This record gives sequence, structure tokens and C-alpha cells, in this order.
Amino acid sequence: MTTLNNDVKPAQPEEPSLTKMVMFSTGYFLNIFLMVAFNNFVWTFYADQLGLRSIEGLWYIYMAIANAIYTIWSMLINPVMGYLTDRPFKWTKKRGFHTPWIIIGGIFTIILFFFLFTPPQVTGIESVLPILIYYIIIVLLYDLSYSLLQTHSFGAFAAHFRGDKNRRKGGVLTQIFTFIANFLAITIWSQVIVPGNPTSFTIAAFISVIILLFSFAVFIPGAKEDSVIKERFSVGHDDSDKISFLKTMKICLKQKNFMLAVFSYLTFMISFGLMSMNTVNFVDDVLQEGQYIRSIGSIIMLLSSFITIPIWARIAKKIGHSKTYTIGLAFYGVSLLFNIFIVDAFQYYLISILNGVSGSSFLIMLSPVFADCYDEIAVKIKKHQQTTLIGIRNVFIRISVTIQSFIIAIIYTLTHYNPDIIPPPFEALLGLRIIQGLIPFIVCCVGALIFYKWYDLKGTKKQEVTRKLRELGL
Repeated sequence: MTTLNNDVKPAQPEEPSLTKMVMFSTGYFLNIFLMVAFNNFVWTFYADQLGLRSIEGLWYIYMAIANAIYTIWSMLINPVMGYLTDRPFKWTKKRGFHTPWIIIGGIFTIILFFFLFTPPQVTGIESVLPILIYYIIIVLLYDLSYSLLQTHSFGAFAAHFRGDKNRRKGGVLTQIFTFIANFLAITIWSQVIVPGNPTSFTIAAFISVIILLFSFAVFIPGAKEDSVIKERFSVGHDDSDKISFLKTMKICLKQKNFMLAVFSYLTFMISFGLMSMNTVNFVDDVLQEGQYIRSIGSIIMLLSSFITIPIWARIAKKIGHSKTYTIGLAFYGVSLLFNIFIVDAFQYYLISILNGVSGSSFLIMLSPVFADCYDEIAVKIKKHQQTTLIGIRNVFIRISVTIQSFIIAIIYTLTHYNPDIIPPPFEALLGLRIIQGLIPFIVCCVGALIFYKWYDLKGTKKQEVTRKLRELGL
């Protein structure tokens, strides 16, 4: 058994420049643009726009089952992918421990994202099985590459941003780009797509690919690791005992604070996913407005987020990361609850303001809270394994896709919702409102209460973790 040499003082990193932080943050733009476009439009495209609901009455259930297969695959591949790539290789020691994987994952993810919107050109009852199989194959390959991109993009945050001040600043910048990504994804797709015209979705996907390639090119130099980051990563892996994948999983699953952060993030993703997957139909049938109001709503949400981000950052400095995170999650759920009652575009815009204000509170604290949890685990296992931890986190986050898919599929089926029936029956409209407001509210509030009750990585305990990291040279 080897031991750490605590007498060797690690090199002290330079403060990351603003330019470097901004370029790194474009990686969040890349990841979130992909996530928003996937959550908002892939389900809508396959479930409603290809006309298969009229051919096969259980098509929504078939799609939910396909997403369940996707989730199981993702639960298996994410932690394994993170574990296998979360170690030094000869070529990664030279090129960086995250950057090469980001490049590989990013290229294939962007290509496969476009393929999601180019299913086989077949019609009639014989089209059901080929399109279902095509979707399953492409979405599994897409998840494989996206997992590689996401785990190393998000996993690099804790390595690049050290200390509360830098993590708050990094959290603000990454979430600014998160909101811009959300705004652009919704705006571009809402302006291009025409409900009932599948080709318009393919055109929107092509435009998205151009934007994604540009952000990807900016992100790569921003994600480049300096010699100090490489040294910290190597120290843990060179000097500590080898820990098997299963043992690493067991250690992580026993970390209360990490699992509480994962659970609370899962509740946010379920709520966000329900709202995202349902919004096209909600706007079209409940509000009876054009999809363009989503673009206006995104602009309003973006502006309200930018205005309140500095306020939330100051509040976080005073009350702590975890409390601000909890407030944001609960507030976000409340803001979605109002979707039960709104009846026109003006009220939709008011909800967008509340979404922006509440979402900014939660999201700017997301990376700092998780980074603190990664540090706590690094102290325990005496090395950094952020990529493995991101992979384990993604196991649970991907469950949200299956949960939200079955919730929507079951409610659509029980309320006999069919986008081709105009006007929809009362029970179908009620189902759309429940998906858009009531269920997300309950889920977010449960997540916020549980996190607030048991999360304790703050104050003296958090300071002790920071001290031990420095002693270990990590």
C-alpha cells in the first residue's frame, strides 16, 4: 500500500482569467443547448409530428418504453464510461485529462443529434416498427457520445475553479451561458418548426448543428488544462491505492451529501423535462397561441435571469450555496404551478419571468454545490474522480427521461389526448395543465424539503474538507 507524501507542497494554480472562464463556460452552452433541444423537441417530433399516433393508438406508450430502454442503457454506460476515462493515460497526460474526451464526445454527439431528426422515410402501418427501431438505435449511440462529452465537460468544473469565490464566479458564468443556450434553442426551434410539418424539425436541427459547432470550437481551448490541474489529477492517481469500479460506486452511493445533491437535481430535471416535453402541445392547445410566444417567453426569461443573477450571487455569499440552492428549487416549483391557471400569452410571459428568477437561483448554485460534494469524496478516497462521479450522477438524472416519458404517456392516454383532434376535449386540456404545472410543483417541493433537511456540507464541515484537500495536494 502506498502512502501520500504530504511534505510535498503542490504547485499553486494561477487565478483563471475572465477570458478563460468565459471560454470554459461555452461548454455549458453546448451541453445545455443539446439537452434543451432534446427534451423539448425529440419527444414531440417522434410522438406527435410523424403521424404515428393516428396509426397506432399505443404509440405514446411505445415511445415511453423506448425511452425506458434508453434510460437503462444510460444507467449502465454512464458510470462505466466515466470510470474508464477518469484515469491518466500517456496521451492524456500530455493533452489533458478531460479535453481529448470532450473533443471525441462532442464531434459524435453533434452528428448524432442531427440524425435524430432524419428517421426513415416510410408511411403507413409498416412505418411504426422501422421508426421505433431507428429511434432506439440512434438515441443509444447519441447517449454514448453525449455521456462522454457531458461527464468531462461538467467534471472539469471542480478542477478549473477552486475556492468559494471562483466557484461562485464560475457558477454565474456557466449559468449565464446556460440561460443563453436555453433562450437560443427555444427561440430558433420555435421560429422554424411548424406543427404537422416534420421537415421543419429537420431544418431546425441543421441550423442547431451550425451553432453547436461554433460553440464547440470556442469551448475546446477554454477546457484546456494547465500543468497545475494535470499535476493535481496525477498526484491522486499515482499515489493512492487502485479502487475498483464497484468499490468506487459503493463509496459514492454512501456519501449522503452527494446523493442528496443528485436527488434534488433529479427532481429539477423531472420538472424541467415535463414542462419541456409538453410545452409545444400546451401552447398549441391550451393557450391556443402560435409557437412564437415561446421565443418571446425565452427572451423575457433570459432578461429576468440576467437581472437577478447578481442578486442571487450576493445572497449566496451571505447565506451559503446550499440554502440558495434550496430556495431556488422550491421557488422554481412554485413558478411552474401557475401553469395550471394561465389562459393567454400575457400570463405565459409573466410565468416566464418567474421561471427566470427562480431558475437562476437554483442553477448558479448547481455547479458549486456538486463541486463541494466532489471535494468531500476526493478527501475520502484521496484522489479526484469527478468524471466517475458525473457518470454516477447521470445514472440518476437519466432516470428523469423515463419518469417524465411515462407520466406524459399515461396522462395523454388516459385523457385521450390527440394533437390532431381540434378542439381537444376538456379532460385532455386538464391533463396538459397537470403535466405543465401540478406535478412539477410537487416534485420540486419534495426535492427542496429533503435536501434542506439532511444536507450538511456547509460551515465548519466544508472548511475542514477544504483544509484536507490542501494537505493532500489535491
